[in-house]
Amino acid sequence: MEKHQFYRKTVSIGILNIFKEFRLLTRAARINPDSVADTYPAILTGYKISNSIATIMLILATNQATSMNLKQGHFLFEMGTFSATQGEAQNIEINGLIGDRFNVSDRHDSNVLFGLGYLIDGFKLDKFNLNYGVNAFYLAKTKVSGTIDQELLFTNLAYNYQVMHLPVYALTKAELPTKSDKLAVTFDAGVGPNFMSTSNYHDWSLDGGMTLPDNAFLGRSKVTLSAMAGIGLKFTPTTGHAPFECGYRFFYLGEGDFNARTNQIRNTLKTGTNYAQALICTVTA
Repeated sequence: MEKHQFYRKTVSIGILNIFKEFRLLTRAARINPDSVADTYPAILTGYKISNSIATIMLILATNQATSMNLKQGHFLFEMGTFSATQGEAQNIEINGLIGDRFNVSDRHDSNVLFGLGYLIDGFKLDKFNLNYGVNAFYLAKTKVSGTIDQELLFTNLAYNYQVMHLPVYALTKAELPTKSDKLAVTFDAGVGPNFMSTSNYHDWSLDGGMTLPDNAFLGRSKVTLSAMAGIGLKFTPTTGHAPFECGYRFFYLGEGDFNARTNQIRNTLKTGTNYAQALICTVTA
């Protein structure tokens, strides 16, 4: 009993630490958005959150935690396609000038994603099974494009840039059995850090070269708060074959931004809030 209480206390502390780091991160973002994206704080926050998730997973995976009915774990291999929504119209302020208006022409793009996870058998209840784990995804680069109104008057330039996401989630999965022993409805929910990277900002002239490109921004990496939810259908074939699942996932991925190339630019280009909707198939091993 004492050992079980120790495990539960350690897991609780790990969960509290995760929420503490997220709270500090969001508070800093409200006070000074640029401070959250600085390299060192981003890496430190990501490390603390990932370390707490790893601690929780280690405790849950420990064989001694038999009173929690945790018997074995399974690897998740995931692949699918996603559609991203991102980009934000905004004014960029420039010292001594009126500034430029960045319009968004196309905020939707699609690409492939890959995922890897580890799921531990958890609580087996009367109406459903509740399992826990960790799940990481790689969402390949997607593009945002638009036009630039220089001095808020003349649409002389067009631009585009790319965004990549690497979210890591503490995952909870519920499985609801159906009338068929081989089929189950699954529900997924997760929260964790998203390692976001903006890159390849590029602008070009729309008036035959009369207006020179600015290329005023550089990509950057930052850590944002991310959440994921989904529903799927799991098929468990006869003995000797791996379970197979396909379903829908929704990702909240936070907001990214860029570094300005010069201190004449008073604010920076932002991606706006990033979302993604995905169709994913999973093999459990």
